[in-house]
Amino acid sequence: MCAATLLGWSISYTYGQLRTIAESVLPMRLAHWWPLTVYGPWFVAALSILRATVQRQPAPRSWGVLLVASAMAVLLCVSNSSRSLLAFVMLGIPPITALVCFWELVGQVSSKYRPQRGAHAQRSSSP
Repeated sequence: MCAATLLGWSISYTYGQLRTIAESVLPMRLAHWWPLTVYGPWFVAALSILRATVQRQPAPRSWGVLLVASAMAVLLCVSNSSRSLLAFVMLGIPPITALVCFWELVGQVSSKYRPQRGAHAQRSSSP
């Protein structure tokens, strides 16, 4: 629950940062939706990873898309900051936090769908 909450906060905070950056270059109506060019692929890749996890399949391409989108969010947020270390940290950490929280959620899902060795072995050996 905590990871899901922090994931939502991180994405909404970063979305706001990306929208603010876009407002300095794009018309307001377009700037409002522009962050979806970063987080659209992020969400699609995240859903693919969750599906693959439930089906016990690897998802290397989706993880690649997720990492690239996260890196792009970090770079865009940090590039618009004042050049201080504190600004880099304050604006760069939320996209990284979103990635880490998602990774933890996938770990929770994958542990739920792992076969239980002891229970299965005991059931199959009983008469």
